[in-house]
Amino acid sequence: MNIELAEYDPMWPGLYERERRRVLTALPNAVLEHVGSTSVPGLCAKPVVDLMLVVADAADEASYVPALEAVGYRVVVREDDWHHHRILKGPDTNINLHVFPRGCAQVRRHLLFRDWLRANEADRELYASVKRKLAESDWERVQDYAAAKSTVVLGILERAYLEWRLPSDDVEFVTEVPAMAGAVRIVLEEHNPEWARWYAVEEERIRGALGEVAVRVEHVGSTSVPGLAAKPLIDILLVVPDSDDEDAYVPALVRAGYYLRLRQHGWHEHRLLRRHEAPEVNLHVFSPACEELDRMLVFRDHLRSDDEAREEYERTKRALAGGSWDRVQDYADAKTRVVERIILRALA
Repeated sequence: MNIELAEYDPMWPGLYERERRRVLTALPNAVLEHVGSTSVPGLCAKPVVDLMLVVADAADEASYVPALEAVGYRVVVREDDWHHHRILKGPDTNINLHVFPRGCAQVRRHLLFRDWLRANEADRELYASVKRKLAESDWERVQDYAAAKSTVVLGILERAYLEWRLPSDDVEFVTEVPAMAGAVRIVLEEHNPEWARWYAVEEERIRGALGEVAVRVEHVGSTSVPGLAAKPLIDILLVVPDSDDEDAYVPALVRAGYYLRLRQHGWHEHRLLRRHEAPEVNLHVFSPACEELDRMLVFRDHLRSDDEAREEYERTKRALAGGSWDRVQDYADAKTRVVERIILRALA
């Protein structure tokens, strides 16, 4: 199979707008974006317009597919094991309408890649040159051509995430922490099977305190990955109906022995609670359909299943732990590049 690339066509945005109007006729409140190479001015592309539709639940086809079928679309791909991704084709224009659920990390991944290529000429030219070179080969499937681009795509995405990551300094400290004299020492321990038991005790405590308000509770972070060295700190992910509605969950958690440590309004309305007693716990609170939930769980699950990724992460942690840090957060920030690289590989 030959891959036919076309030089950028100024008509592509107009084709997107036509399809956008068609989709909005069927789904008036749709969240829709132009993605893929045809969305990047100056970039060569296969002449297929990619659209991304974000819905509450992509697996719930009854909530959106009949309306789209009424205006000429049809489902051609279902990937229930990959974010419940769906692809639909339209009635005339050569398009791929990709459907993802709200909160899926793939949504930001597509938008960040598009926006970075629009703004960064060097990476846009790099991507175009790789596409042209690969298009010279014969491929059994279009998916094989797409897979061959993965190395350059991941490299570009890594630069984009590191440059445009959400600010980490938007923090409102609720509880002051005494200043530490001298440098912070990072102490890693070999994986302890007791960490899973510590988590189980905390999960029971949290669910007992919150009842149905605890939409989801998960063990995350390094102590949740068998075989991975870690600080003996239990990271817990708590999903509540609205993390900004502190009255609905903070008082009950305080009665259970936690205290509110900080708020991050600009980062998915994240809240962090800590324990007064051992073991040391970071309780991260988010609302449902938040991209960070997907990223944290993807990272954990990939480390659990991929020996190479887990070893790469542990090497990085051990190397950084030997350094001198003013704050534990500085150590965490220094791991960002390898963390993003692992997440991007897991999402690919």
